[in-house]
Amino acid sequence: MSDEVLPRWNLQPVSFIETDPEAVRSEIITGFEQASGRTLAAGDPVRLFLLSIADEIIQQRTDIQIASTQNLLAYAQGEYLDAIGQLLAVTRLEESRAVTTIRFTLSQALGSVYTIPAGTEVTNGVITFATDEELLIPIGETTGDVTASCTTTGPVGNDYLAGQINVIVKPMTFVRSAENITITTGGANAESDADFADRIRLAPNSFSVAGPEKAYIYHAMSVSSSIIDVSIDSPTPGEVDVYPLLAGGTLPSEEIRQQILEHLSDETIRPLTDYVQVLSPTAVNYEIVIDYWINREDSSRAAQIQAAVTDAVEQYRLWQQSKIGRDIVPMKLLQLVSVAGASRVDASTMKPAAFQALEAKQVAQCTKVTVNYKGYKDE
Repeated sequence: MSDEVLPRWNLQPVSFIETDPEAVRSEIITGFEQASGRTLAAGDPVRLFLLSIADEIIQQRTDIQIASTQNLLAYAQGEYLDAIGQLLAVTRLEESRAVTTIRFTLSQALGSVYTIPAGTEVTNGVITFATDEELLIPIGETTGDVTASCTTTGPVGNDYLAGQINVIVKPMTFVRSAENITITTGGANAESDADFADRIRLAPNSFSVAGPEKAYIYHAMSVSSSIIDVSIDSPTPGEVDVYPLLAGGTLPSEEIRQQILEHLSDETIRPLTDYVQVLSPTAVNYEIVIDYWINREDSSRAAQIQAAVTDAVEQYRLWQQSKIGRDIVPMKLLQLVSVAGASRVDASTMKPAAFQALEAKQVAQCTKVTVNYKGYKDE
């Protein structure tokens, strides 16, 4: 089970049965006293017996409440959420693989087409990528590019820079070198309960054949568990621009955008007259600078507070760039570091310094983080 706040989407809590321990105990004791005409003293053996039964009833009621809420999308988790998804033919996305583009270079131009088989592996000694399809290098050419997927699922294959995957596992005649020419992205863990519930909630929009905005969002997010947000724009009638965002606020690579485009171009998804493009959100760069003090009376917890403030800043960074169109909000950062234990923050040096509104196709991208602990301040 995840640690997300339930119910989801800020809905009001649902109660199927009373589970408050004091209310249940009072109900049992009062019921007995009314039925028997007898008042039970604090140490009365009958009262103690009834209270022991009450504990069992409280646990049963708690189990009933949990089991009942697991039938609701706002509460369901794990296998219960999977079962709700089945009602709409929506299944949880499995772990996805990081992808990149590998460039193979021949030692010389050849008089015949040179074939690089699908599944050819290139590594850096730590992680390995295998080509997704057969690559044909034409006569007279010395280079060819092909997409490749990490042989290990999950985020472990992400963030390798161009040129870092450059060792051919099984050397081939005439192939001088192979290396990735794009950063590796797209690897992610299996879809979380929160993300899966959001997709299930969007699923009914996919039943339309008119291409509504939320249908495109649903279908785009169904491509990979690495996609955490999608924004849709239609600058002119019949034109649909899709802007995906990956886990951690990572901008989508060309390989990921192509995967999404191929999925959305399926004749069962895209309306015949729609022209669909998958584009990268526009990055709006900003810096984080926090100079802070803590109360002198908290000096015994100084190290703990410093760690908490650093974690709060990282929490803000991830929150800020995890949704397309999310405005840059300095007050959110100030709130988080204050809750972490910072008693004062230098407003003259703090960055971001002011609220900045973002468009629906823009996403905040932090370029630098500076956190300075300045010492103690008396209240």
